[in-house]
Amino acid sequence: MIETHLFSHPLEETAFDEVTKTVNFKSVLEDQYIHFEEKKRKPDLLGKTVKVSERQFPEVFYIVKKIEQRTRLKMPDIFVYEDFFYAIESKGIDNPWIEVSASMITDFTEKELEFMLAREICRVYYKHTHYTTLMNESLEMYAKGLIPFSNGIVGDVAKVIFYRWNRLANYSADCFGYLICMDLHASTKSILKCVLNSKFLANNINLAEYLKQAEAINELHDSVYESTKIDEQYPYGPFRIKNLIAFASSERMIRANKQLKNFKEVGQ
Repeated sequence: MIETHLFSHPLEETAFDEVTKTVNFKSVLEDQYIHFEEKKRKPDLLGKTVKVSERQFPEVFYIVKKIEQRTRLKMPDIFVYEDFFYAIESKGIDNPWIEVSASMITDFTEKELEFMLAREICRVYYKHTHYTTLMNESLEMYAKGLIPFSNGIVGDVAKVIFYRWNRLANYSADCFGYLICMDLHASTKSILKCVLNSKFLANNINLAEYLKQAEAINELHDSVYESTKIDEQYPYGPFRIKNLIAFASSERMIRANKQLKNFKEVGQ
């Protein structure tokens, strides 16, 4: 696998340490999810979605196989479902899988799909999916009054800790996705389509103007503004694109790309 520090956000490791200190009864939550929630989802996946294979959505299958060959990360099961939203999400702990909406496959180019699939594969193999699942399970159990968090941490504080790490982890996944597709236009367009859920809006954006919205967000400082910003589980679109553009021209990206090329040469 690619060395994590070559694409991960510099603050992600520290934020992750806070998550691990906050989650209580980790093994109990994992066991509960693997033996109940994960099993409950399997029949619905097989009965209500379409599993990607060489004969079903072969264009998706071959994109992921190409990613597998380049990164040595085994292709997870992928399921396609009908939805109006441009959506893709990796789920599971013991045997993770990826769910992707048919509208995304229909409206995204091959390079855009490669970016989106690569970032979810990153989330699976670098444990983002694992800990996002634990995070959500913890918050749900806490809301039901079933488990406390570590050291007397209350639910609202835990959510802030979890959400901060998840935003940083998503920046890291974006950078990994770019490393695989190596197409900045396709990567930024994918982010825009997902955030705005509109091909029309994504195609009619002036990127320089759009990125100014990040500056406007940063100027919102009072307690209401700040509480709204920290309650976001995913980064705002302008921030994601600014982070990706910075990474694309960085020394870290060059080193990570060389590492990927070495994987390919060794595998030939």
